[in-house]
Amino acid sequence: MTDTQQAFFVATNGNDSWSGRLAAPNADGTDGPFATLERAQSAMRATGIRDTYVRGGTYAMARTVTLTGADNGVRIMAYPGETPVFSGGERVGGFTAIGGGLYAAPTSTTGLDLFIGGVRQKVAQTGDWNAGDAKSGWSVLEAAAGGASKTSLRVGAGDGAMAAVLAAGVQPGMMVQTFDTERLSDNIVGVASADAGSRTVNFTQSVKYALRSGGTYRLLNDDAFIRDAGEFAWQAETGRLVVKPQDPGTLLSQGAVVPRLGTLLSLNGASRVTLQGLTFADTTWDGSALTLTNASGNSIAGNRFVDAGTAMTLTGSSGNVIEANRLEHLGAGGIKVAYGSNGNRISANSIDGIGEVLKDVAGIQLYGTSGTLVSGNDIRNSPRYGISIKNWDGATVNTDTVVEYNRIYNTMTETADGGAIEMLGRSNVDTRTTIRGNDIRNVGGLATDGSGWLDRYKSFGIYLDDMANGVAVRDNFIQNTGWASVFIHGGDSNSVTNNFATLSNPRERFIRLEWVPSAGNIGLLANNSVTGNVISSATGVDYWEFWTPGSYTVTNNLLQGVRGLTGGDTVSSGLFANPAAGDFRLGSGAAAGLGIHDLDWARMGSAPLTVPGIPSPGAGGGGSGSGTTPATGTSAASSGQAFSPLAYIASYSDLSAAFGANAAAGAAHYAAMGRAEGRTVTFDPLAYVASYGDLANAFGTNGDAGAAHYITMGRAEGRAVSFDPLAYVASYGDLAAAFGTDRTSAEIHYITMGRAEGRRVSFDPLAYLASYGDLAAAFGTDRTSAEIHYITNGRAEGRTVTFNPTAYLAANSDLAAAFGTDTTRAELHYLTHGRTEGRTTGFNASAYLAANADVAAATGGDLTAAMRHYIVFGRQEGRALSPAGSAPRAAMLPDSGMLAAAGMG
Repeated sequence: MTDTQQAFFVATNGNDSWSGRLAAPNADGTDGPFATLERAQSAMRATGIRDTYVRGGTYAMARTVTLTGADNGVRIMAYPGETPVFSGGERVGGFTAIGGGLYAAPTSTTGLDLFIGGVRQKVAQTGDWNAGDAKSGWSVLEAAAGGASKTSLRVGAGDGAMAAVLAAGVQPGMMVQTFDTERLSDNIVGVASADAGSRTVNFTQSVKYALRSGGTYRLLNDDAFIRDAGEFAWQAETGRLVVKPQDPGTLLSQGAVVPRLGTLLSLNGASRVTLQGLTFADTTWDGSALTLTNASGNSIAGNRFVDAGTAMTLTGSSGNVIEANRLEHLGAGGIKVAYGSNGNRISANSIDGIGEVLKDVAGIQLYGTSGTLVSGNDIRNSPRYGISIKNWDGATVNTDTVVEYNRIYNTMTETADGGAIEMLGRSNVDTRTTIRGNDIRNVGGLATDGSGWLDRYKSFGIYLDDMANGVAVRDNFIQNTGWASVFIHGGDSNSVTNNFATLSNPRERFIRLEWVPSAGNIGLLANNSVTGNVISSATGVDYWEFWTPGSYTVTNNLLQGVRGLTGGDTVSSGLFANPAAGDFRLGSGAAAGLGIHDLDWARMGSAPLTVPGIPSPGAGGGGSGSGTTPATGTSAASSGQAFSPLAYIASYSDLSAAFGANAAAGAAHYAAMGRAEGRTVTFDPLAYVASYGDLANAFGTNGDAGAAHYITMGRAEGRAVSFDPLAYVASYGDLAAAFGTDRTSAEIHYITMGRAEGRRVSFDPLAYLASYGDLAAAFGTDRTSAEIHYITNGRAEGRTVTFNPTAYLAANSDLAAAFGTDTTRAELHYLTHGRTEGRTTGFNASAYLAANADVAAATGGDLTAAMRHYIVFGRQEGRALSPAGSAPRAAMLPDSGMLAAAGMG
C-alpha cells in the first residue's frame, strides 16, 4: 500500500545505513537521510513509499541508476529550494605545473570532455582554432588515393603543419573529426594509423559520408596540440591529463571533472515516474544523460541538463511529458524521440548551446514517432538543426506531428543543407504534420568546396526535404535565412499560408520548389500551395525559385519591395508595424482583404505549465501545497491572467540578469525552483506598456513585448509601472460598468482607446479609504481592495472621495514639515495614525486666498495650489489663514474644492 504522506530523503551528508526518513541527520548522528539514490530506490520498492527528495549538493555517480516497472509511480524531486546535481564525472586533483602554463595530473584515459569550475574546456586540436569562428581550426583534406573514402583521408598537399603532425606519429587516444564538403554530418572516430609518406590518416571505423577533396577535418586529443588557455588533452606516454587552464587557481583548488558515465538515470519499462527539479551534469559527449526505453506516462519537468552529451533520449516510450527543462552547454543534441515513441509532449523547454563537440545535432529530433507535440520551446545556438523530423525508411516514419510556437534562433551555424525546422520524408507518405506559430531567425549555412568556404549555403527556415508530404506551414515568422524561408523538396500536398518573412540577402527567397531527381517519379512535386503570406524584401529579387516545381498554386501573397509572381499577388507598403524596432506585427490594411491575420506573438517561445509543482515534504500527492496545482498562474494570475514566463523574469532582477528575455528559461526556473522558493509574478506587462506612450505605440497590447522591453532596456533606463488599471476603471462609470474589476480589459482599453480619448486616472484609492472610517478599518492601506470596493459597491452606494491629502498636510504643521507635499505619505499617515489621533482633515483654502491677495493672484484662485503654497511657503512665512476680523476655519471643508483636488469633482 502506498504511503502518500511519507517520503525518503537523500543528502550529501547522509548515510545508506540510516532510515532515510529524516531530511537531515539527527543531533546525535544516529539517523538521517540516505547518501545515494540507489539506496532510496531500494527503500521505495520495499515500503511502497513513492516519494524521494534529494537535498542540494553534488552526487558523484559511479554507475547508471535504472528504474523499472518495480518503480512505477515514484517521484524523485529536488528538496524545495535546493539544487541537487547528479554528476557522471570523476574529480581529478593533484595537478602540478610542468611549464609553459601547463598542469598535469595522473588519471586513466580521458576523452573529449573536461570541466573546470563548471565550464567546458576545449580538447586540444590541430589548426588555429578561435572561439566564435566556425571556420577556424579546420584543415582541408584530399580524398584518399583510391578516391572518396569512409575510412581514410589524405592531408592536403603543401600542408606542412599537418605533415609535421603525421611525422610525429599517432598517439594512443588521438581522434579525428571529419566533415564532407557540404558539412551535412560530422563524425568523430579514432585514428588507427597515419603514413607521412602518403599523407594518409586511417580511421578505426567508417564515417557516415565518403570524404571528397575539399572536405574538412581536425585531429584531436594529443597534448602536443595544446595552444591556448582552456585546452586539454590526454598524454598517453605518461598516463596524465594535461591542462592549460584559464585560471590555475581554480584548477588547483577545485580540480577538474572528467566525465566517465554516458547515462546517469535510465527509465527502462517504468511508468508514471516524475523527475523534477534535478540537475544532470558531467556526462560524456557520446552518451545521453537520461534515457527512457519502453517507458510511458512519465513526467520530466523543471530539470536542468548541463555539461552533458545528449540531454535525453526516448525509445519506444509514449505519453510522456517533457516540460520546462533547461538544456545548456551540451556536447551533442538536446532531446531525441525515436522508434515507436508516440503521443509525447515536449513543451516550454529552454535549449541553448548544443553541439559543443559533435555538430550534426538538433535541439529536438524525432524519428519513427506519431502524435508528438513540440510546443513553446526556446531553442538557440545550434550548429545544425533547431528541430529535426527524420524519415529515412519504413521504421522512421513520422505522422501527426505538431510543431508550434517555438522560438528558434541562430541555427545552422556550422553546417549546410538543413534548416531551423527540418523534415525528411523519404517514405513518401502523407505525414499530416502541422508547423505553425514558430519564430525563426538567423539560419546560417556553412560548407566547403575545392575553392574554400561557402557562407549562407543551403540553409532554410522550414525545410521539407525529400518527399515530405501533407505538411501545413502557417502563421510562422521567418527572418534571415541563407537560401529560402520555406523549401519544398520533392513533396506533395503541402500548404504554406499566412507566414510572415523578411528577405535580406540577394540569394534568399521566400519559397523554393524543387524536385528530387534521384528519387525518380516520386521525387516530382504536386499540389503544393503558397498563399496569403506576407513577404518584405530588401533586395528586390523575386521571392520564388522553381526547379521543375510540378503543379502548384502561388498567389494572393502580400508583398513589399518585390514584384508579384501572378496578378493575384498584392504589392503594398508598411506591411509591419515598426520593423526598424523589431516590431513585425501586421501593419498593412491590405492584409485583411486577402484574409491575412496577425501572428500570435504572445505564444511564441513559451507554453502553459501543466506538471504540478514539487510538493512540500509530507504534503503527499493529494494534500495541499504547490504539488496539487498546475503551474498555470501565480499571484498575478489571481485576476485571471495566465502565467507569463517573461513577466516572471521581469519580476526579479536576478532572473533578468540570468535569462534575459528567454521565456522558456523563465518557465523552467519557475518549475524547478521559483515555485518552491515562493516566487510569484509581480510585474504587470500591460500596465508597464500603458505607463508610457512610446511603449503603447510600439507594442500595443503585446504584453510579452512589454515584459521583454523592461527586461532588456526598461529596468536599466529606470522605467517603472505607474499605470493603475483598477484606479482607471474606478475613474469612469462606463468603464466600471463594462469591465468591473477586470484589470486586463482596463489596460487594453487604455492602450487602444483611453489614451487617445484623453482619459486619465483620477481615482485615488487611499483618499477613498481615508474618506470612510469603515473602509479604513476594513482595508487599512490596501489600494487594490479600495479600488475593488468602489467599483463593485461604493459607486452604487453613492460614496465619494472627500478626504483631501493636501488639505490634511496644510492643516497639520508637523506633517507638512515631515512630508512636504507628498500626498501619498499623507494618506498613509492618516489611515495608520491620524484618524485614531483625531487629527483635523480640512483646510480652508478659500479663506487663505482671501487673506493673501498676492497668493490669489499667483495661483489664479486654484485651491489646491493655494494649499501647496501654504505647506511650502506660507506656513514658514507666518501668513494669515483668513482675512483680518474673520474667525479662522481650518477645519472647514469646501466641498467643490476638496472634491476637485481629489479628482472627483
